[in-house]
Amino acid sequence: MRSLYIDSLKEGLADLLTNDDRIYLLGEDITEPYGGSFKVTKSLSTKFPGRLLATPMSEQGITGFAVGMALGGLKPIVEIMFGDFLTLTLDQLLNHASKFVGLYNAKMHLVVRTPMGGHRGYGATHSQSIERLVFGIPNIDVVAPSILHSPGHLLNESIEKGGIVVFIENKLDYARNLLPSDESENILSIRKQQDSFPLAISEIIDSGESPDVVMIAYGGAVPFVLEAQKELFMEDEIAIKLISPSRIDTIDTQEILKETGSCSIIYIAEEGITNFGWGEHVATLLRESGYKGIIGRIGSKNEVIGASEEEENRVLLTSNKIKEGIHELLGC
Repeated sequence: MRSLYIDSLKEGLADLLTNDDRIYLLGEDITEPYGGSFKVTKSLSTKFPGRLLATPMSEQGITGFAVGMALGGLKPIVEIMFGDFLTLTLDQLLNHASKFVGLYNAKMHLVVRTPMGGHRGYGATHSQSIERLVFGIPNIDVVAPSILHSPGHLLNESIEKGGIVVFIENKLDYARNLLPSDESENILSIRKQQDSFPLAISEIIDSGESPDVVMIAYGGAVPFVLEAQKELFMEDEIAIKLISPSRIDTIDTQEILKETGSCSIIYIAEEGITNFGWGEHVATLLRESGYKGIIGRIGSKNEVIGASEEEENRVLLTSNKIKEGIHELLGC
């Protein structure tokens, strides 16, 4: 029986709270009866009394409090209700937590969880994917599980490894089934590397030695790529191989190029905007690592996101846009 993305997170949090009394969860409305905006912490405050702290509506205050807890030897996990409000945590992350580690060699275990992404009709201030704002901050890692990964396991890794981690979830993914590794999913073969913070791979079964296009995507962009991957093969016999990293602030280009093999087209997808985005950086790293083929990029438009379905589909990443981009790259 498959598990949901949200259930994996719940189980991961419950395991952490059970096995380590230094783990505390902080956030707005995370205790009963609410359990957080997307119910990730539902029932945990009943099972673990005193370990979930419902906070005032102050993202900067929550994060600052958690930084202090981490400096004191605790292992706080912060929930920021919507990823759009990550901006309000940046002073504490950039000018305090990062500097405490860099200047004073402070040891801390701190995770900040937050959901990104649109297609929920939440409008301009609750639908953005702005994780790029924390890329490149010293001493801060960024992890983004997709439905090809185990979010709960990655959350456990993130808090236990030490340091500061911004953990990017996705609003639509909460209700999605995880796709198991080392099994077939319709026409797809899915596998996951055994490393810490692994790459996950989805490829067409029996499609030949080399795919027509290799796609690279993370987090909430992955379901759109999977849908396009199936439809392109069924409709046009175009074979796509998807590579999905789970840690996105650093990229193992040699491993990606090993998986790419002789394929001459790489297409990078993200839910954020492409201007100064993740895909642009990955493309640069691939070029610097010696890749000579075609590199394309796709993401959301650099526009304010409207609340209507029509406006969301116009501005945000969709599977149809990915298919159109693939056809253009292949000239068909």
